[in-house]
Amino acid sequence: MKTYRILYFGTWGYGKAGLEALLGLPQADIVKVFSKWDLASANPYLNQVYQLAAGNGLPLEDTERRRMPKEAFRKAVLEAGEVDFILSCCYDRFFPAHIRAFPGMGALNLHPSLLPAYRGIKPLENALANGETTIGVTLHELTRELDAGDIILQKAAGITRDHTIGQAYDLQCELIKSCLAEFFAGPETFMANKAPQDHSRQSDAPRLPFDISDGDTMLEVMQKMKACIAAAKPKNLPVRLGRAATFTLTNGRAEKPGKT
Repeated sequence: MKTYRILYFGTWGYGKAGLEALLGLPQADIVKVFSKWDLASANPYLNQVYQLAAGNGLPLEDTERRRMPKEAFRKAVLEAGEVDFILSCCYDRFFPAHIRAFPGMGALNLHPSLLPAYRGIKPLENALANGETTIGVTLHELTRELDAGDIILQKAAGITRDHTIGQAYDLQCELIKSCLAEFFAGPETFMANKAPQDHSRQSDAPRLPFDISDGDTMLEVMQKMKACIAAAKPKNLPVRLGRAATFTLTNGRAEKPGKT
């Protein structure tokens, strides 16, 4: 079985799901994990990738910005030797062109939406606020522009207004695992058939202007958004909420009904 040398970059629960997937794939040779350990954070989810990598004895770099500035980050990546892929999942550092060009087969990112919908930092929350009945994940190429690279593979699942944020998040984590398992069964084929995003259908995913919790249902998030808009647009309301979009999944990519 062919194996692929991978540099993995991730944080939070999405990042943990991606690393769990790679650990279960015999094709995945994890050369090094790049994450961060935030000693000041009381959030139990922030350090999950670091803890998982350390617990499995993987080579590990703490890339918290105060401890690893840009030049040290660049050096740590480029000194890893020959690799096939850079894989990012919920990672908070920018990849400059010389790092994106470093791996032999590609520099990829897993984004928790069906791109080009909901580019940005809060895709799931915006999808729920818009009442989406389909959520998903996208494996795409890293580019200079955030979440704008060619699409490699997408996975989708249906939800209802009774789904909580936590349930939808867990569902996306399972989609991440499924996406990586399918991709690494034949990455050469997927890379050869990548497709550009339709940028005219882009929508953004800014921070929502109200508090939400894992136990909030989609309906409750929609009601909060409606109340926020009705309250004369408070000063911290984003310029726009990500536009709602209905998708079908065809040949591993999201398409709007009626698209020609």
